[in-house]
Amino acid sequence: MLLESKTAIVYGAGGAIGAAVSRAFAREGATIYLAGHNLDKVEMVAKEITAEGGRAYAHHVDALDGASVDAHAETVVAEAGRLDISFNAVGLDHIQGVPLRDMSLDDFLMPINIFVRTQFVTATAAARQMAQQGSGVVVILSTSAARAPMPSGGFGVACAGIESLSRELAGEMGPFGVRVVCLRPDAIPESVQHGSYVRQTWRRAAEANGATLEDMLAAKPGMPNPLLGRAVTLADVAGTAVYLASDLSSGLTGSITTVGCGVLVD
Repeated sequence: MLLESKTAIVYGAGGAIGAAVSRAFAREGATIYLAGHNLDKVEMVAKEITAEGGRAYAHHVDALDGASVDAHAETVVAEAGRLDISFNAVGLDHIQGVPLRDMSLDDFLMPINIFVRTQFVTATAAARQMAQQGSGVVVILSTSAARAPMPSGGFGVACAGIESLSRELAGEMGPFGVRVVCLRPDAIPESVQHGSYVRQTWRRAAEANGATLEDMLAAKPGMPNPLLGRAVTLADVAGTAVYLASDLSSGLTGSITTVGCGVLVD
């Protein structure tokens, strides 16, 4: 198993990406501390993991609050003895599909204030614990909106900021033996069926451009065409997260891994 004897915290573990990554980490042998604002959803994922023979514990954590995140990380280290992996999949509904010239300042700043803040709070909390033990991997989640010239409002700016954060933190943590890597998936239509906030976000964005959510999910003409001819799946993202968190990628830090089926070509 790629993550045998590893201890991981997954924030936003009740969401589509967070749950998929938590299950994948557990299948590869890691002990998972699932953190989320909605404890019922997090506990449901924990029960599914334990029913399959994995080790998972559900906790209520406000991933926007530094004190809450620090206290939880300290609890994990006290119980497990170490923290090897941190992954944050926290997301909230926000405005997309509106041209910047027509967007209010509050709507523009909302994803910047939320997405960048939570990644900073959780990544630095993990970094403080990992620096003391001299090892660990922080996997920071961005999206292809960081590179795409599309009407994503402040979300694309937030993702670009998150990627910059990952590079800066990687530079600081390298001397401590801690890796910081960034995972950049493209849109995941499958997540709409898993209760993700993106259903509302995408529906609103589609309607703002005279389309429907179904049109968007069906990838109508004019939308990006992946080289592999298919959309990204939750399994794609979870599998890549496992690789980035494992020793197989021990030479990677300060890097951004795009999971887009060829939508973006570097």
